[in-house]
Amino acid sequence: MELQFADSHHIKSININNDTVMGGLSSSHVSKSKQSVDFSGLVSLDNNGGFASVEFVLLTELEQASVCKLIVKGDGKRYQLRFKTADLQYGEAYIAEFTTQKDQISEHVFKVDDFRIGFRGRTVHNGPALNLAKVEKVGILIADKQQGQFDISLHSISFQ
Repeated sequence: MELQFADSHHIKSININNDTVMGGLSSSHVSKSKQSVDFSGLVSLDNNGGFASVEFVLLTELEQASVCKLIVKGDGKRYQLRFKTADLQYGEAYIAEFTTQKDQISEHVFKVDDFRIGFRGRTVHNGPALNLAKVEKVGILIADKQQGQFDISLHSISFQ
């Protein structure tokens, strides 16, 4: 099943969460076109900051899958793909990292084993295994001291 980030039939809501929740100074915003959702902004390390994120709440129920494919146009920076399910109770996320190619559309393929559970920058051990059919929220996060401007266009994500 393929979900288009810009298609309101697939996405219930889009939420931004930056380091400002902890006193940081990073900023970000989203804008939509017919083909994609553009997530851009500025990551600042001031005030112990250093991350910006966007989260999509899905309307569409997913089917059983073992692989997901993400299509983006990037800026050459490294991002996290983050999934949330009802199995994670305290704000954790299933996390896999990917690096974009500057000004090029790229495809990133992830298997279930590519994801780890993380919470506030730390790995969580012994958590529930990821079941792609249970994904309710899809997020993108930029962090890891990548200070400065960022811009990623999110085209689609598919589950196979």
